[in-house]
Formats: sequence, C-alpha cells, structure tokens
Amino acid sequence: MGRFLYRAWRWLIHPIAMIVLVQSAWTLALVLWIRFFVGRYSQAAELATAKGLRVQDLVTWAPLVVGIVLLALIFTGTLALIFWLVRQFLLNRQMKNFLSFASHELRTPITSIRLMLETLRDNPLAEEQRGEFIENMLEDADRLARQIALILDASRLERRRLPLRLEPLELPQLVRRYAENHARTPQGADHELVVGETAPAAVRADRDLLAAVLDNLVNNAERYSPPGTRITLSVTAKGKWAMLRVRDEGAGVEPGERKKIFQLFYRGAAAQRASRRGSGLGLYLVKGIVAMHDGRVDVQSEGAGRGSTFQVRLPRVRANGEDSAS
Repeated sequence: MGRFLYRAWRWLIHPIAMIVLVQSAWTLALVLWIRFFVGRYSQAAELATAKGLRVQDLVTWAPLVVGIVLLALIFTGTLALIFWLVRQFLLNRQMKNFLSFASHELRTPITSIRLMLETLRDNPLAEEQRGEFIENMLEDADRLARQIALILDASRLERRRLPLRLEPLELPQLVRRYAENHARTPQGADHELVVGETAPAAVRADRDLLAAVLDNLVNNAERYSPPGTRITLSVTAKGKWAMLRVRDEGAGVEPGERKKIFQLFYRGAAAQRASRRGSGLGLYLVKGIVAMHDGRVDVQSEGAGRGSTFQVRLPRVRANGEDSAS
C-alpha cells in the first residue's frame, strides 16, 4: 500500500500531471461558470416576464462571452505548454540515450588502445603480433576519430557554424570513389557495397560535407542491415535535381517515422527492437548538410524488415558550375 501511495504521489507531482490537473480544473470551472450564468439568466427571464420587462434590461450575455474567451485563451496556452513540455521530455530522454551511447563509443576504443599499448610495453611480441596490434589500434583510433567528428559536426550544425566550401562536382564520380575507398576499410567487409545506375549529374557542393552525407547514409544502412546483404548506391537526374540514392535490405522504416528519424537524437523503432546502439546524430547531420546545399532528403520503405531507400536531391548545375535551370 505504501509503495502504491508513493507512486501515486510521484505521478501527482510530475509537471505534466500537474498541468493536466490544472487544465481539467479550468475546464470544470468553465462548465460551472456556464451553468451558473445560464441558471441566473433563466431566473432573470422569469423575473422580467413577471414584471413585464425585457430580460436584456436585467442581464446581458457579455460577461459569459468574456469569461468563455478568457478561459479558452488560458486553455489554449496551457495546452501549448503541455505539448512543449512533452517535446522537451522526449528530447531529454533521447539526449540521455545519446550520452550513454557516446560514453560507450568513446570509452571502448580508448580502453582497447590502452590495453594493447600496455601489452606491447610489458611483453616481448613477435613482429607479426606487433603488426596485428598496431593495425587494431589504428582501427580503434579511426573509429574514435569518426565518432568525435560526428559529434563536432552536429554541434557546429546546431550552432550554424559548419563551414561550406562550394565547388562544381560530378556526383557519379564522387560516389564511385567513395565505394572504392569504402571497400578497403574494415567496415566494408561485412556488406556488399555496389554502385548501380549512374547518370551524369553535376552539383555545386562542399566535397567533404557531401562525402560525410554519403558516409552517414552508408553507415546507417550497414548498422541496420544483416551482414552479407547488399547496399546499392545510384545517381540519377530529373529536371533541376540530381538524385543520390542509398538502398539497403535491412530493417526498414515505419511510415510514421519517416520524418522523425531525421530529428536530433531520435532513434527509430527498428533500432530499439534490434537493440542497436546509435547516437541519433547521423541522419540529423545528413538533413542539415543537404539543407545547407538547398536540397532535400527523404526515405522510402515498404515497412519493417523490407529495407529502405534514402534519397538525397541536390540542385543540378552545368559542367561550368552554372545553375542548370538558368
């Protein structure tokens, strides 16, 4: 019984619960006020009839209208405050998940590097073993650098301080070069990254930021796709748009999450079902960088477990860097 009362008390003093109670109290007050006024109006009408007067000479509807308007404004303001608090509550929870992920992702490679360095210091190892240890440490260092770069870029994007150096780029060439480089990395061994359809498509973009968009989309596909499955990159052109697509055969995206997954710290239902660790920064960074280039990004999926296709649309330019629409 004591535990139940404690939980009930915790629920009652929760800010959202208190706002709901206040809102309910205002609604009840409005209903009582209307009933009181209507009752008084009926009494006034009977009195006016008995004395041969008009009821409008005794009472008007103005107080009721003013009271309803004021209470409606309070109701609207409180409702808006509830939505804001719920949003902040969800954002705070997502931020806690991110901090948990970040502490794990930053601590793990540091611990691994430290252990291998201590082993190299305290034990005589054969040259082959030393080389293997060094390769492992380099991989951990690269992993650590990627996570730090992701956090820093997201922070700069949030403060609108991410530098943008535009230059004419051939999108198919950028995609093919990325696929070749990715195949030589340890991350590229678990999935089959292929370049599908490519059409001539020149864009004016920041080379490094566009590579970061591609890298985050591919990493996202790898994270939520079974090992050995195919990830397909393609480039097409339609009208004024150059379109980059990243298609995977993984967990897919629920219809209600197609916009939410690009929010800061948001992690979808597929990630939670699979217990996959993630920062909730990669797709947020993708959307922000694409927006900086006056482009759009969206995702298409037939549902959970049926893969997804992320599509980035960027304004096309001619080979000399001019807008193709001009």
